[in-house]
Amino acid sequence: MSPTTLRPGARALGALLLSAALVGAPAVAHADDASPSPSATATSSPSATTTPDASASPSPSETAEPSPSATATAEPSPSATTPASPKPSASPTDEAPTGLVPGGDARRYGVAAAQGPATSTNPVLVGANYLEEQLRDGGHHFSVDVAGTLYADYGVTADAVLALAAAGTGQDEATLATQYLADNVKNYASYDDGDPATVDDVYAGSVAKLLNVAVAQGVDPTAFGGWDLVDTLEGLENAQGRFADQSPWGDYSNVFGQSFALIGLHRAGATVSADARAYLLAQQCPGGGFALYMTDAGCTDAANADPDATAMAVQALVAVGGASSAVSDALDYLAGRQNADGAVGGAGPTAAVNANSTGLAGQAFLAGGRSAQARAAVGYLTGLQYGCTFPTALRGGIAYDQAAYDAQRTAGQDATPGDQDRRSTSQALLALAGTPLGSVTARGADAEAPDLACASASPTASPSGSATSTSAPTSTGGSTSDPTGTAGSGGGSTTDPVAAGPTGSLAQTGSEPLVPVLVGLVLLVLGGVAVALSRGRRGAHA
Repeated sequence: MSPTTLRPGARALGALLLSAALVGAPAVAHADDASPSPSATATSSPSATTTPDASASPSPSETAEPSPSATATAEPSPSATTPASPKPSASPTDEAPTGLVPGGDARRYGVAAAQGPATSTNPVLVGANYLEEQLRDGGHHFSVDVAGTLYADYGVTADAVLALAAAGTGQDEATLATQYLADNVKNYASYDDGDPATVDDVYAGSVAKLLNVAVAQGVDPTAFGGWDLVDTLEGLENAQGRFADQSPWGDYSNVFGQSFALIGLHRAGATVSADARAYLLAQQCPGGGFALYMTDAGCTDAANADPDATAMAVQALVAVGGASSAVSDALDYLAGRQNADGAVGGAGPTAAVNANSTGLAGQAFLAGGRSAQARAAVGYLTGLQYGCTFPTALRGGIAYDQAAYDAQRTAGQDATPGDQDRRSTSQALLALAGTPLGSVTARGADAEAPDLACASASPTASPSGSATSTSAPTSTGGSTSDPTGTAGSGGGSTTDPVAAGPTGSLAQTGSEPLVPVLVGLVLLVLGGVAVALSRGRRGAHA
C-alpha cells in the first residue's frame, strides 16, 4: 500500500504560535491507498481418480479428469492403440522464457510476493485465506479420504492454486502447492506400470490443467517437474484435433480437458491448431450448450448439453478467439439456466443449483462480457460464504449449496472443513475475483491471504450466510479492476476500513498525538527553530 498523509502546513504553524493548546489541531490522517495486485482454473471436476471418490457430496463433472494417483479398483478393457509416451524435458532449465520464473530454486514454482494485509472483509481475500490454510494443513496439497485412506487430490490442489492466483494473494502457499504438483507430475498426469515394454498412461486433462497452473504461476511450462508440458500436450492431439488420453484402458478425455488444453497452449505461446478448435466447437449441441463427453461426430442432441462443460468451452473459445457466434449462443444457454438469485445448476447428479456450477458459469459470463449475469452469480456465491459466526477454520470458505451451508451452521462449533467445501471454494473464487481462466496470473500477488476481520463489536453472518462484519467488504488485493461491478466482491481497488482501527479512533501515520503538542510548545519558546522542526515533522511518508 502507499499511505497518503495529510500534514499541517505553514498556516498550521501560525495557529500553533497563537495557541498553547494544540490537542486536536493537527489534521493528521492516514488513507490507505490500496494497490491491488493483478489477478481457475479451478474446474468443478475434482480430477476424478481411478479410485472411487468417497466425498459425501457431488461435484460437477466428476469424471472430467482420470488420474492414476490411487490404485484402480477396476480396469477398463485395453484399447487397441498404443500412442507415443509423454515427452519429459531432459532437465529443468536454468533460464526460462521472458516473464517466467527461472528454474534452479524454490521460487521456480511461484512469484516473489509482498506481504498483504493481516485482516480483511473482502470475500475474495478471505476466501483465499480459507484455501491457503487448508493447503497448509494438508501438507501443501489436498487429499480425499477413501475408506479411511487419504489419497492426494492433485486436480483440486491445482484448482486451488489457480484460485489463489486469481485472488491475487496467498502466494507463499500457492508456490509450495505448485512445487508439490511439479514433484508429483508423473503421479497426476500419467501412470507408470513399471514395465519398460509398455507405454505409460498419459492423461490429457491432467497435463492441460498443469499447463494452466504453470503459466498462471509464472513457471516455465517446458520444465515443470522435469516435464515439457507443452510438447507433451501437443503430442496428445490426435488427427481429429482431440486431446486424447493415451492409455491401454481407454480414452476418458472430455470438454474440460479440451478447453484447458486450448487455453493453456494459447497462454504458453504455442499454436492452437484449427483442428483442436474445430473439435471443441463440434461438441456444441443444438440450443447452445456443450456436451461433456466428446465424440468425433459432435453433439446433435440438446439433452446432452452440460452447463459446466459449456462454461469451460466458452472460456476456451473466448481465449483463442474467432467463435463469437458460438460463444454468444453458449452464453444465452447459461443465462437461461440461471435462477433469479444468480445460481446455476449442473447436469445429472449435480443438476440442482450449487456453488461449483455457479462459479464456472460466473467465469464464463465474465469472459463473455455478460456483466449482469456475472454480478448475479457473485451474489449467490457470497451468500454461501462462511462468516464470523462459524469456527475459524471454516471462515471464508464457500459451501456447496444452501443445504450444505445450513448443515455447517447447525453443527455450530463442531463444524469442520471438508472436501466438499474445498472444491466449491476453489471453483467459486475465480468468479468472485472477476477472473476467467484465460487471464489468471499470480503476478503482483500478495504473499499471505488475510484472515476474516471479526474484531468489530457485533460481527454477524447475513441471513444468506455471507461473510460480513460491521465494516463493508473491501479489497486490498486481487484484480486491478472489478469486471463484475460489485464493490468488494471482485478484488476491486478500495480501502479496507478494517485497517483503520476501531470507529472513533484517531487515524495515524505512526506518530503519537502527543508529538504535535510538544512541537507546539517548542515553537512557542524557540521561535525560529520552529520552522526547522516543522519541516522535520513531515514524517516518513513524505
